[in-house]
Amino acid sequence: MDWRGYPNVGDAAPRRERRAIVVADLAESVRLIHGREQETIERWLAFVGDVQHRVLPASAGRMVKSLGDGVMLTFDSARAGLEAALELHESIRRVNDGVDPEWLMLLRVAVHVADVVADDIDVYGAGVNIAARLAGLAQPGETLLSEAARDEVVDGLHAEIEDMGLRYVKHLDRPLRAFRARHAKEKSSGGTTPGGLCLPPARDLRPALAVVPFVCMPASAVHDALGHAMADDIIAAMARHPSLRVLSRASTAPLRDRAITPVRMHRLLGASFLLSGRYYVLGERARLTVELCSLPGAEVVWSGSAMASIDSIFAGEDELVPHVVANVAQHIHMHELARVRSLPLESLASYSLYLGASGLLNSLEPSAFGMARRALDHLVERHPRQAAPYAMLARWHVFRSVQGWSDDEDAESRAALQQASRALDIDPKQAMALASAGLVRMNYHDDAEDARRLYMAATEADPLEAHAWAWRTAVHSFCGEHDEARACAARALAVSPLDPCRYLFEAWAAMADLGAGCCEDAVAHAQASVRLNALHAPSLRILVAALWLSGLHEEARAAVPRLKAVRPNARAGGMRAHISGSQPVWGGAFDDALRAAGLPP
Repeated sequence: MDWRGYPNVGDAAPRRERRAIVVADLAESVRLIHGREQETIERWLAFVGDVQHRVLPASAGRMVKSLGDGVMLTFDSARAGLEAALELHESIRRVNDGVDPEWLMLLRVAVHVADVVADDIDVYGAGVNIAARLAGLAQPGETLLSEAARDEVVDGLHAEIEDMGLRYVKHLDRPLRAFRARHAKEKSSGGTTPGGLCLPPARDLRPALAVVPFVCMPASAVHDALGHAMADDIIAAMARHPSLRVLSRASTAPLRDRAITPVRMHRLLGASFLLSGRYYVLGERARLTVELCSLPGAEVVWSGSAMASIDSIFAGEDELVPHVVANVAQHIHMHELARVRSLPLESLASYSLYLGASGLLNSLEPSAFGMARRALDHLVERHPRQAAPYAMLARWHVFRSVQGWSDDEDAESRAALQQASRALDIDPKQAMALASAGLVRMNYHDDAEDARRLYMAATEADPLEAHAWAWRTAVHSFCGEHDEARACAARALAVSPLDPCRYLFEAWAAMADLGAGCCEDAVAHAQASVRLNALHAPSLRILVAALWLSGLHEEARAAVPRLKAVRPNARAGGMRAHISGSQPVWGGAFDDALRAAGLPP
């Protein structure tokens, strides 16, 4: 390409070269600047000066950009970039000396290797965007490598490297493979931030599932690929589950033919659960027997078997994989929920609390709902810089209001807003935090436009965030945008078919159908929601309205006592959308059904 004639590119013409790109962002920069502006600026300038005069010369690097809350550096190799990236945390630790933990400056750092276009002012290209996106995935105090950077460094020599699996990021169709890098001295403790705060032992609070490619019995070179194919399909399906992390097959395949103890397996993979199995080929069919174990104790959580034709497995048309995936997801949730119900919360791993809290919250049984709050409080105490527990707490307050359990709606609103704001302070790009903030704006502040903005940001940040799609459904439906509402509802149901919150997605799909005048579809979705969770008050309200509008008046009247049992204060005239006091288009039918059942206004 001829670069001549391009303005403002400096003395040297742009050139294409392969570089290691290091991006470092200051976590919670908005909170730090607003809370202690002058001190934060001074400490940041001290950090930038140390990077320029000490870190870069040692690794022959170049500073491309220095912003008020981030830097971009380039290096000749991934090794040099990684050494500098780890040193950035040491540098920020120096400016944190003597600072209260609440005001520590922590970095999110990423290293990527790519062909870029460079001049003497800047670097350009898709690789720069990937490095920035990868930095956004890092936790405070953490360094992530892309797959390209990981290929150029040696685990145990240049750093301790942990495979974090596939991660979806905004504006990229395909997920990124991410690896966490840290100094060897950090490995045994699970890692600490440069300021001395404990980091969680994994990328997030979800349990990790390792699927070891299945073994053919008896061994057969002809059918060996079948075990890898089935494992690949299961990994791909499980990776869409919102409550689990799934390790890549590249991480687990080397362990298939080795006799490794569960404790050793746990240490090697960092996995919470292990799925393994054997298969037998009988003519044109294969029978798979699998076992799901918890690690490191090797307690069998579930075992089962299924059979399918070999052709259908390779074509992706068999029921074997969906059968295994559904059972694995269900039994992991059941196992962790039972642990949270039966063991002291202080003794449980963070991922147990995370899964257990989610299950207890969505059960909507009052005593379990209260236990969910206690589990989330434990998570917040253990991981004060994780956004997910705060986002779940915001949902807890909203659910409490929707179910009619709150005695003080103003206090509930303030608490929900506080938790949602804290989640966004910690990670303003996290889809769960954005979606929960939108839920609060919609339910307590009658702010449809702000809720829409937050939901759209959530679905853009993570297209697999089913809650955001579902809650977008409500905004579109209440605003009369019925086609958009039905499309969002379908997306929520499609992207997370195994979600424990599917009852919510079915309910909002029914709402969208009612708004569009598709009453039969609305009845089907509402009935599906109530089958999944008969304690969800909004689902029962929508079911009553859908039955009434479908002309099924006796069925609608019969459903009213079920609603009253869940929400005793339900009354005619009490159905209101959270948009300037307006009533949804189906609210009149709901009121008619309640009056017909003899409820007073």
